[in-house]
Amino acid sequence: MVVGFRALPRRESRSLMSVIKEDAKRVHAVREAAGDEVSLYIDANCGLDAYHAERLIRLTADCNLGFFEEPITQNDVLAMADLRARTGMPLTCGQNEGLAYRFRDWLMARSVDFVQPNVVITGGFTQCVRIAALANAFNVSITSGGAYPLHNMHLQAGVGNGTKVEWHLPVVAMMKRLYQGFPEPVGGRISMSEAPGLGFDLIPGAVQALRA
Repeated sequence: MVVGFRALPRRESRSLMSVIKEDAKRVHAVREAAGDEVSLYIDANCGLDAYHAERLIRLTADCNLGFFEEPITQNDVLAMADLRARTGMPLTCGQNEGLAYRFRDWLMARSVDFVQPNVVITGGFTQCVRIAALANAFNVSITSGGAYPLHNMHLQAGVGNGTKVEWHLPVVAMMKRLYQGFPEPVGGRISMSEAPGLGFDLIPGAVQALRA
């Protein structure tokens, strides 16, 4: 389960610290509702500076979070390495990155505990398999964040250091209007299709229908 944070509408004038405190309360509420057995992650979508990212980590330290995704603006390499060292919070990023050297830099600087290459955004399956191999050389796993879970589940299942796929509900709803025959999670796990290719097919006329 991922708790994401969004910027406030322009009309609401509040300090960022007040928003961080409210977010922390939200995380505690989700943890209480979900119970201790559910894995819980948070995602700032590159929306915080290092100070406020650390404050949010400190305020949610008792929530047993799995990782903090994209905590700092621009996925700043050195700032994330410092945040990770100072707090001990597992960090991850990469779902919106398109250049392989960015992943190299995070790994070299010990900025992350997971990296998130995305086959649709990061340059396709070949590029992402290379990034997965690079991460494996650092004993770091990959995980899938953001959009296109139907495509990225093949990357996660196809490499030795693959882990989780984010089953992003709004994106999956869109995918259901585009594709047919894809597997869905049961009990939090996906059994991969043995059908040719990616194991699902484009619905005839679906792209034209969505375009309209």
